[in-house]
Amino acid sequence: MSKVLTADGYGSRLVIALNGKFPGPTIEAYEDQTMIIHVRNLMHTDSTTIHWHGMHQKGTPGSDGVAFISQTPILPGQTFTYRFSAQPHGSSFYHAHIGDQRSMGLYGGLIIYPRYKFFSQPQVGFTVLLQDWNHDDEPETLYQRMINGVYDLSKFTLIEPTQSIDGANFSRFHIHSALINGKGRFYTGRLNNIFAHNGAPLETFEVEYGKSYRFRVISASTLYPFRVYVQGHRDLNIRASDGFEIARGTGINISDLIVESFIIHPGERYDFTLNANQNGGTYLLVAESIEDLSKKSPPEYHAAEAIIRYKGTSSSTYPNKDSSVQSHCTSSTPCVTFNCPYLYYPTNNYRPCLTFDKANSNESLSKFKEIQNADETLFFNFAFPGEPRYTPGSVNGHQFISPTSPILTNEKDLTTNCRNSDCGEDKICNCTYSVELSSNRVYQFVLTNLGNGRGWSHPIHLHGHYFYVMKMGFGSYNQASGKFLTSTTDIECIGSRNYCNSARWANITWKNAGNSIPGLRLDYPPEKDTIIIPTGGYVIIRFKANNPGAWFFHCHIDLHNTNGMGMVLLESKDKWPDYISSKGDSTRNGTFHIIVLFSILGLVFSV
Repeated sequence: MSKVLTADGYGSRLVIALNGKFPGPTIEAYEDQTMIIHVRNLMHTDSTTIHWHGMHQKGTPGSDGVAFISQTPILPGQTFTYRFSAQPHGSSFYHAHIGDQRSMGLYGGLIIYPRYKFFSQPQVGFTVLLQDWNHDDEPETLYQRMINGVYDLSKFTLIEPTQSIDGANFSRFHIHSALINGKGRFYTGRLNNIFAHNGAPLETFEVEYGKSYRFRVISASTLYPFRVYVQGHRDLNIRASDGFEIARGTGINISDLIVESFIIHPGERYDFTLNANQNGGTYLLVAESIEDLSKKSPPEYHAAEAIIRYKGTSSSTYPNKDSSVQSHCTSSTPCVTFNCPYLYYPTNNYRPCLTFDKANSNESLSKFKEIQNADETLFFNFAFPGEPRYTPGSVNGHQFISPTSPILTNEKDLTTNCRNSDCGEDKICNCTYSVELSSNRVYQFVLTNLGNGRGWSHPIHLHGHYFYVMKMGFGSYNQASGKFLTSTTDIECIGSRNYCNSARWANITWKNAGNSIPGLRLDYPPEKDTIIIPTGGYVIIRFKANNPGAWFFHCHIDLHNTNGMGMVLLESKDKWPDYISSKGDSTRNGTFHIIVLFSILGLVFSV
C-alpha cells in the first residue's frame, strides 16, 4: 500500500525510510536489556551504517556504527546485526553515520526507561524528533553547496548564510522549514503582520487537564539549533539532558530547573515535563531556529511546530500563531532561556540566558567523585583555521580523513596516519587524527573554538562515554545588543598564524590539571555526551577512560563532520583483543529484538 509522506507540504524530495517510516520507528527498551537489531540495506546504490547515539557500547565497541572506525559500511543488499546493552537510561536516538544520510531522514528515537522509579516522573510521554528541512538538497549536493555556496535558482543570486543573535555564523545549508516527527509546514511570508503558511498537517499530542506529561525532544538536525517553547505554558521543567537527570543546586538547596524555553543543538536531547494547566483548547509546541532573520527581505520564519490538544477539544480546533512571540516577556516577567550558546539576548527581549554549566546532576548514582582530580589535560580546538579559500573543518588543525578499513579491527592497515612533518602549530594537515588514552585515567579535555577559524558554534559529541561538564568559558559581549566582541582571555593560542592548533592556559596557575580554575563545578557536575562550544569560548569536560575501543569525537553538524571536524580516541588499546570478539550477553535481564529494514521512498508529496 502506498503512503504519502507530507514533510512540510512543499514539492517533492528524496528521503530514506526505515520500515516504511520517515523518520524511522522509535525503539523502546528498559535499561540493561540486550538489544539485537538486524539492519538490512535495501537501498540500490548507497552503503550505510547506524550509530546508536547515546549508547556507550561498553564491551561492544564493534556495534557503535561508525563507518571505517568501528565497522565496514553495510553494502546494498547486505544485513548487519548490532548487539549491545541498553545503557544508559534516557532519551537517545539512532541515525546514519556515513555521509549526510541523516539529513534524508535516516534516524529514529531510542528511548531507554530506567529500571528504578527514583527518577523524575512521569517517564512515559511524547517523543519529539526535530529536523531542519531543505527543499532542494540531498547528501550528494549538501557538501558541495557548503563549500561553494547556495544559490536561489529563481533569481540566480547567492543566498548569504545567516547568523545567530550574537553574530555567530551558520554554514551554507539553507533551511526552508523544520519538522517534528516528519511533519511541518512551510511559511511563505507575512500577511497582516502574521506569517502565512501552507497549512500542511502537524504532529498532534493529546493531553488531559490536571496531568503532567514528559516530552522527550531529540535533535536530529543537520545544522541548526532551535529554541523550544510551548504556547500558553510559561513553565517548562527541564528534567534531563542527553538522558541524564539535571536540576538547579545540590543537597538541601536543590530545586527544579524551570525555564520558559531552551535551546537544543544537533545531537542533543532534552526532557521536560509540562503541567496541562490550561482550560482546554489547542496550543503549539514550537521549535524556532535561533537565526537572526530581522533583516531578511522578504521576511522568513523557520520553525518546527506540533499541536498540543487538550482532551475533549474538537480536532478541527486549530491553534493561532502569536503575532509576537516576545509579547509575554517583560522586565517584571522575563523569559529565562536555558542552554544558550552565548551570554545575552538584546536587553529589550527580556530573555536572560542560563548556560548549561549552571545546571547540576540530579542522578542519584552519579559517579562525579571519580573525576574530582584529573590525571591529564588535553586541549582540542574545533574550528575552521587556515588562509583565505582554504579553511577546512579540523581539530587542532587536522582535517580528518576517513580510513579505508575499520581502525578498531584493522589499525595496522591505516595509510593516512598524521605525520609531524605535515602537521603543527602553523599548518593544516589532512590525516586520520587520533589520540591514545590510557586505561582508567581521568582526562580533562578543554574544548576550544578559538583562533582565526572561530566564528561558528559547534556541538561536540563523544562516542563511547558520557562526560561531566565542569565549566563553560565565553568571550566578551555587548550586553545591550547581545553581540560577540572578543574571544576569551583565559586561553593562549600558540603559533604565529593564530590557528590555535596548540593552546595553553593564559594563567600559569591553572595548569597541571588541578582544581584551581575559577568556576570549576566539582560538586555534582552535570553529565552529558554532546555539548555546544561557543564561538570564541571553551568548555571543560572530564571523564574516566574505562571503556576500551576506538571512539569517534566530532562536531555533530553533518556538514562540519564531513568537512573534517572530527578525530578518534584510541582507548585502552592493550585491551582491544578482549572486546573486539565480544558479542555481548544476550541472557542478562531479558532480550529485546527488533528488525529494521531499509528502503528508499522517492517522493514527498505536498498537500
